[in-house]
Amino acid sequence: MTYARSRLRLGIFGVGSIVTVSFVLLVGGFAHEFLPVGTEWSYVDFSSLAMLIGVIVIALLPLDVVGGFVLPRVFHRSTVSVSEFFRSWWRGVLVQTAVFFGSGLVILLAGRLGGRLSATFAIVFMSVALIASQRWIASLIMGRRKFRSDLGASDEMTLHAQPFPQGVPIVSIENDDPGFTGGIVGSPGHESIIVPETWERLLSREQLSITIARRLEAINTGSRTRGLAVAMLWNSTGFLTCSYLPGAGVTSVAELVTTCFGFTCWTFLGLLILPTISRQASYAIDRNIIDTLGTNEPLMATLKILDQLQDDEPERAPSIETIFHPVPSLENRRLNTSDAKPFAWHAARTMLFLSWACLGVLSRAVHCNVGRPELWGMLPTD
Repeated sequence: MTYARSRLRLGIFGVGSIVTVSFVLLVGGFAHEFLPVGTEWSYVDFSSLAMLIGVIVIALLPLDVVGGFVLPRVFHRSTVSVSEFFRSWWRGVLVQTAVFFGSGLVILLAGRLGGRLSATFAIVFMSVALIASQRWIASLIMGRRKFRSDLGASDEMTLHAQPFPQGVPIVSIENDDPGFTGGIVGSPGHESIIVPETWERLLSREQLSITIARRLEAINTGSRTRGLAVAMLWNSTGFLTCSYLPGAGVTSVAELVTTCFGFTCWTFLGLLILPTISRQASYAIDRNIIDTLGTNEPLMATLKILDQLQDDEPERAPSIETIFHPVPSLENRRLNTSDAKPFAWHAARTMLFLSWACLGVLSRAVHCNVGRPELWGMLPTD
């Protein structure tokens, strides 16, 4: 049993359990039996919503401990102490809890003022806010660590003597979790590329350049913007649809929680469908970089190091990858020769992050980030 497969089994168990419980509670009408059904503001709205989020934190704690502390130590991927783990975990919980609580109140407010469509527009607005503030959210979870901008403006990084386009800041941040990949943050037209500080030590200048070139490719081709759009559309459409389920809605806590039960099942459906879109974008961006380099060896050498920092699983069975992995394996990337357009980069895991606006419980229960708070606000990408 490898580290990667152990994490995958934990993710399958965690996601499967959450979805099953949500479905049972949805069908059984649990929310209307135990939660406020009133549509006028009352202190019980606040207390019951806070209590519910607290129950979620407690329910996910065993998964977090196994995924963030037990498995990394068993497989010698981490040496953090119990106190260090819980300090990191507690920061992540506080940040996500605050967002969940605020999102719940905003949805109720919008729902009571204007109904389901108003609540859906509120979710879109909150998703835009999450995109714009992702860098800040990540820094809070990681302990207010300072982002450094001295990694260089984009003109300082070169790919075979070809300067990167101007105007995209490239910054690094301290990281403890070796699986932290950074990514692209900010709203379209105002993006920044985030790079883990450890990559500056572990990658050569050319390899670091290649990773940044891939992210610039995602920006310049519009693939990252389309990934955001797909994620937002999936979440908002799903939430609106689930609000029409029996007992669901957006005007009482009981209705909202019932909607969230349905939305959990909808998110699970996204975990089955959107990874294929994400992998296709990865292949297409790989092809563009290979065409620029004239060979695939520098890219593959870079990806090999990054794969080892993640779960170290260079090969996967097609059935496993198709269902569970939005980032293709190293071997599949070596063999794939797709020249399709990069449609929607990082759509699957962006969907999970933006589901914070819908109280998305699965956002921190998937195999890649369960128990790893540094990866809750910025899920691993390719």
